[in-house]
Amino acid sequence: MPIALKPRKKPLQARSAVTVDAIVEATIRILRRDGWAACTTTRVATLAGVSVGSLYQYFPNRNAIAVEIVRQRTRTYLEAVIAADLSHATTPEEAIEGAISAFVIEKRRGLDVSLALRDALPEVQGRQAIIEEARRFVPALQAKLAAAGAGTADAAQLAVALAAVEGAVWEIMAQDETAIGRPEAIAALSRVFRAAAGFSPAAGAR
Repeated sequence: MPIALKPRKKPLQARSAVTVDAIVEATIRILRRDGWAACTTTRVATLAGVSVGSLYQYFPNRNAIAVEIVRQRTRTYLEAVIAADLSHATTPEEAIEGAISAFVIEKRRGLDVSLALRDALPEVQGRQAIIEEARRFVPALQAKLAAAGAGTADAAQLAVALAAVEGAVWEIMAQDETAIGRPEAIAALSRVFRAAAGFSPAAGAR
């Protein structure tokens, strides 16, 4: 990922972490209220209560802040998947649908921010950021799905499958933003995930 899309430095001290959190939260507030076009570093700094110079210590531009938001939200979604209770699943398909449902529930909670960033994703290489972040969760997800009886998948394929689900979410919402939480949408996303991850339609018995 280009340097311009990465934070300039990581917040190692509590005060620095508070500053970064304030910058990210201010950006989210602007995105929710006015969208990406209105999200400038000057506005973000003002709302965050920091100087523009302080903002630039951590982020070289607004694109880098957007990438950080994409990474944070991807972590939130996948943490929800890892925490999902799949113990009631009786088939591999049910286990995968349970995992995908947990992903979608968390996705819908921050949907307004995702929608605000939608047009900016190509500019900030958001898809790449999603895949990079997803790779960190692959070992835990492999273990989660295997424990639920859904079988095993290659690590690289699993990361691609997570990105495929993200892309499919946007395709569904392009048709109808309210459709994403419906059972048929969850089933469709589960099929996308199974196919991209290399799971067969009946991925082994419990």
